[in-house]
Amino acid sequence: MMTQESVRNKLLEKTFAFRQKNISEVTGIPIEIISKFMNGKRELWESSLQALNDYLDTH
Repeated sequence: MMTQESVRNKLLEKTFAFRQKNISEVTGIPIEIISKFMNGKRELWESSLQALNDYLDTH
């Protein structure tokens, strides 16, 4: 099951290989939102969560 926390953890694991800017460009999620999500300061809307999860699963 996809949760906010599982996608956040996946993002943190993969950020070493991919820059936030690249992730933002592909997913359409602003860098500021990605940064706040990574730090646990906000949650993503379902559509953004799905887009980010799909990106992380394929990269």
